[in-house]
Amino acid sequence: MRCSLITLALVLAAGCNGASKPRPPAPPAPPQGAGFSVTLRRNTVDVKQLVRDPERRYPSGAGILCSWNRDRFLHFFSSDSEEICDVVFLDSAGRVIELEQLAASNEVGITSKTEARHALFLGAGAIRKDGLQVGDPVAFSPAVAEAKPAPMPVIKVGGHDVHVETSHTLAQRQRGLMHRPRLSKDDGMLFLYPAEDERGFWMKNTLIALDIAYFADDGRLINVARMKPAANPAEGGALKAPSAAPARFVLEVNYGWFDARQLIDADGKPSQPVRLELPESLRKLADVAE
Repeated sequence: MRCSLITLALVLAAGCNGASKPRPPAPPAPPQGAGFSVTLRRNTVDVKQLVRDPERRYPSGAGILCSWNRDRFLHFFSSDSEEICDVVFLDSAGRVIELEQLAASNEVGITSKTEARHALFLGAGAIRKDGLQVGDPVAFSPAVAEAKPAPMPVIKVGGHDVHVETSHTLAQRQRGLMHRPRLSKDDGMLFLYPAEDERGFWMKNTLIALDIAYFADDGRLINVARMKPAANPAEGGALKAPSAAPARFVLEVNYGWFDARQLIDADGKPSQPVRLELPESLRKLADVAE
């Protein structure tokens, strides 16, 4: 993540001496994000607020506020960045619940220890210079406070809702849920493919115990692989989770999710007909998946 504070300025010039003069040209339109700011303990910072997936999953620098419409564990990484960012996790009221720093070129990244509503990215050292502490309120400008973050995509599995992050590119699928120590109970990651094929997942660098569910093109559940992390997650590639038949969609959720809803038997096979229901937007995304 390239870190550089975003500063927005609009200078208005006007004059009147009572005489009729040609009207001056209209000032240029303010840049996108004008009026979006947050006030910390001592400083006010102009921000660009990201309220939709996938942009808010991959913020591009400091001066960014990523917002969701519900509390969840938030995860960010910086494998393509050569700089450091301070990160402030906030609750729904804008109260600071956690202060972190995201190192440069960091594949592991950071995950909030508490479910949060917002993640504010600042330049390196900004937290220390401001004196910001856990428990402090962060004031949102009216534009930020009135923004309505979009919900995550929601799918249904056997009639049960799952809020999903989607992975449809090769890079996204290769990373998956690697390096995350926690996942909210109603969250998951949905892997989208352009067509059915034999699928197989592994547990390399995976810290969370997972149910890995395979679905056919028509949404029919094929099987679920119950997977625990390896003793040494970096060597977890030896733990394989294959599909029992060609699959087009793969869903990762917390371990035991399918058992808790009595959707599978002891062998991970459906105990009843189980269907994956996708919104049309995700069907279209699958059609253009790599």
